[in-house]
Amino acid sequence: MNVVVQVLMLATLWACAGDRTSDQSTEIGPIEPTSTRMHVELNLVGAGNDMAKLLGVFGNQNYLVDSARSDANGKFIFDADTLLPQGFYYVMLASDNSYFQMLLGGDQEFSLSATKGDFVNSMKVDGDVDNDLLYKNLRFEADFGNRLNPVNKQLESLTEGSAEYQRLKAEQDKLVAERKAHVDSYVKKHPNSFFTRFKVSGQNPELTYPKLPNGEIDNNTQVYRYRKAFFDGVDFNADWTMRTPVYANKLRRYIRELTPQNADSLIKYSDELISKTVGNKELFKFTVNWIALEYKTPKTMGTEALYVHLIDKYWTKELAFWSNDEEIKGLRGEISLMKPSLIGKIGQDISMLNDKGETVSLYGLNTPIKVLFMYSYDCEHCQKETPELVRVYNQWKNQGVGVFALCLDEDKSKWLEFIRKNNMTFTNGFDPKRESRYERKYHIDITPELYVLDKNNKIIASNLSPEQLPEFLEAERGRNPW
Repeated sequence: MNVVVQVLMLATLWACAGDRTSDQSTEIGPIEPTSTRMHVELNLVGAGNDMAKLLGVFGNQNYLVDSARSDANGKFIFDADTLLPQGFYYVMLASDNSYFQMLLGGDQEFSLSATKGDFVNSMKVDGDVDNDLLYKNLRFEADFGNRLNPVNKQLESLTEGSAEYQRLKAEQDKLVAERKAHVDSYVKKHPNSFFTRFKVSGQNPELTYPKLPNGEIDNNTQVYRYRKAFFDGVDFNADWTMRTPVYANKLRRYIRELTPQNADSLIKYSDELISKTVGNKELFKFTVNWIALEYKTPKTMGTEALYVHLIDKYWTKELAFWSNDEEIKGLRGEISLMKPSLIGKIGQDISMLNDKGETVSLYGLNTPIKVLFMYSYDCEHCQKETPELVRVYNQWKNQGVGVFALCLDEDKSKWLEFIRKNNMTFTNGFDPKRESRYERKYHIDITPELYVLDKNNKIIASNLSPEQLPEFLEAERGRNPW
C-alpha cells in the first residue's frame, strides 16, 4: 500500500477515540451545569484502604486535583463545594498506579462502581449520562479493535488490487462504517451531552480518494484535504478544549505528521492553526509555545526558521501575555542572531588572519561549494569531528568543495597545535577579538557549527556533522550541478 495512504488510513481508523461524524447539521448547544457542587463516590472492589489521586488534564500535562483514601470496602469520596472545570480526568490508585478515565461535565454529582483491574468492563455509572456514555463507548472500542486489527494486519501483507485484498478491504470499510454509525448515534441521541462534545472533538476526517488524470490516487491532494479538515470537530472557543487530551494529541500529529517538514509549509500551516486559537487565550498560549519549543532545536535541517518566525510574530508585548518584557527582549535578541544565517539567506563574508599570518576570507575560497566549520579546540565533539571533516575535505577538494575552518578560542599556540595535529590543510582562520563579527553573521548554538554555501554564497545547509556532508553533497550535486 502507498505509505501516505497507510498513514492516513490508520489515522482515520484510530482517531482520538473514534471516527469523525459527518452529521454537521446537528447543532450541539452549550453545556449548562446541572449541579452546583462536585460530589463523586467511587466504589472499587479490591481497592480497600487505598489512596486515589484525581488527576486533571491541561494541554499535554496532568496535574493533581485532589486525593482521597478509601474505607475497607473500597469506597472513595471526592467532594468540593464548587464545580471543577469541565474536562477529562483520571483516577489513579496509589497501590499499583492503575487508573481509569472519568469525565466531569455539567453534572458532577454521581457514583461509579467497578472492580480493580478490570475498570472498563466492570464499570457501572449511577446518576451521570456522560460517564455512562464514556464507558459504553470504551467497551465498543475494545470490541471493535479486536475485530478490526486482524483485518488490518492481513491487508498489510497483501498486494493492493488482488482479489483477497479487495475482499478484506470491503470488510474493513464495513467495520469503519459501523464505527461511524456508532459515533453518529451519540450526536443524534445525546447532542447536548459533554461526552458527545468531547467525542466529536476527537474525530479525524474521513479519508477521500482524489484521482490523478492517470487514475492513480492524488496523494498530495489527499493529504491536503485531510490536513485542512483535521480540526473541524474542535471547539476552539471552549474552555474545556484545553482540559482533554484531544487537542494536544491532534496538535502533535498535525505538526509532526501531516505537515511537510520544511520551513515554508510549517510556517504556513502553523499560522493557519494559530489564527483559530486567538479567541481562547490559554489555547493560543499552549499552541504557540508548544510549536516554538518543538522547533527551537529541530530534527529537520532548516526548520528552525519556524521558531524564528513564531518568536518574531507572536512574542510581542501585545500578544505574549504569559511572558514579560525581559523574556520577550531576550527571545527577540536570540532570533536576531539566527535570522542572518537561516537556510536560503545569503551568507555574509568574514575575513581574518590564517595560520600563516595572511588575510583570508570565506568569500575568498575559489570553490563553488564553501563549508564554514566553526569549532573550539577544547570541545570534545570538535576533537572527534575535525578528523572526519579532514577526511571529507580530502575526498571532495578536487570536486569543487572548499573549507573555511574558524577557531572560536583565543590561545593562538593551542590553535596552531590543533591544526598541526589534525593535518588541517584547508583554509584556517583565527579571530580572537572577533573583529570580523562572525558571531553576528552566523548563529553558533553548538560546537562544532557547520554551514554550507553554494556558488552564489546562499546558505544551503546548516547543523550538519562532517559525517553527513558526503550524502548532502551528493544530493546537492544532483539537484544543482556545479
